[in-house]
Amino acid sequence: MDTRQYVAHSYMLQGLGREEASLRAVDYFCDSVRIRSVERANGDLANYRNKNTGIAAYQECRNSSRDRVARNAERTDVTGYMALFSDPRISVIFATRPGYPLYTIPFIRVFGLAVGLWAASLVATVLASGFVVLILRTLGVSVPLALLGQVLYYALPTGREAMQPLCEGLLLCLLLAGVLGCVRILRGRIASGTALSLSAFAGAAGVKYAQTLLAVAGIAAMTALLVCAHRVRRREFARPELAVLAVTAAFTVALQLVIAALALPSTQSGLQDLLTVHYSRSMAPHPWHEFLRLSAAFWKEWLRAALMEPLVLLLLAGGAWGAFRYHRPFACLIVGTAVAGFVNQAGHPETAMGPRLMVMAMLLPVCGIPLLVESHARRHGRRGQDGQDTVLPPRVGRQSSAPESVSR
Repeated sequence: MDTRQYVAHSYMLQGLGREEASLRAVDYFCDSVRIRSVERANGDLANYRNKNTGIAAYQECRNSSRDRVARNAERTDVTGYMALFSDPRISVIFATRPGYPLYTIPFIRVFGLAVGLWAASLVATVLASGFVVLILRTLGVSVPLALLGQVLYYALPTGREAMQPLCEGLLLCLLLAGVLGCVRILRGRIASGTALSLSAFAGAAGVKYAQTLLAVAGIAAMTALLVCAHRVRRREFARPELAVLAVTAAFTVALQLVIAALALPSTQSGLQDLLTVHYSRSMAPHPWHEFLRLSAAFWKEWLRAALMEPLVLLLLAGGAWGAFRYHRPFACLIVGTAVAGFVNQAGHPETAMGPRLMVMAMLLPVCGIPLLVESHARRHGRRGQDGQDTVLPPRVGRQSSAPESVSR
């Protein structure tokens, strides 16, 4: 349902009027309703013999949506790039996310709407997986294991969510580009790394500013913890780590100021949208009390499901172990992003969206598992050369002179 918001926004950016753009988005959405109706009927033992063409579902969706568009077209509080098929309090949230609609325009013009959205998702997914490879190669990981990170990006929920006609694929791509810039800073390429990370994070903010704020703030917080740990141990501050902290902290503050100055929808708006089920119900008299009750129920069920199928927990633990074992400053980058994914899910404790809200957390195993395998392989190789079990020192900061930090 969120896709129609982006489709309407994209059409308005291409010059169509608000009502025409909203009607085209409605037709696209209702056609997807028709297709899902046919798919469900074809796979249902009781109904597969009935020749369900989905026309009834399409007409019902189209009539109700077009009526809503006609009613909202008369409202005076619908401005800017807000669509007409939903409550204006919902539309204003999507109207402040121009990045993904702008990105889809050339694809829609060349391939049409349905194929264009698929092609846009495909390009973003491939680019994001390429950034995974570049990150791992910059850290000195061998080519086969860097390609393993690319395969994990496709195989884990990151790949599935990136291929949806939604903004998550482009957001992950830009966040990974920003992380690559931070890795270049850690490798001593401060100027180019700073330029890349700030540009990528700014682009990500245009796609989804709230999630970008969480991710960059998470990176800054984890890097600050590492710097504080160095201070407690009375070790020298590594200049690249301080540069990463300065860049991410400055961007976090600047983005928060932009959000406040432009009066963009805040956490309070998200809470109201959540507890009113997209403004279809009245607001609870004690919203924070209801939110805490909902959160307790959600995380209880999430943990139950995670323990029944513990692969996700094992991948997250393995990714964190591999990242900290191989390169602690980089581990702060990717763990901070993963924490942002959990915080984003905590702010939206609902099961209807599946893993989409927490998808940033899956970047941890995507990058961390290859690092775990690489560190194990290097440890095994050193043991084979020396004839004994030699423990390699932890990789902290830029250590280009050490044998284990040479890029293969």
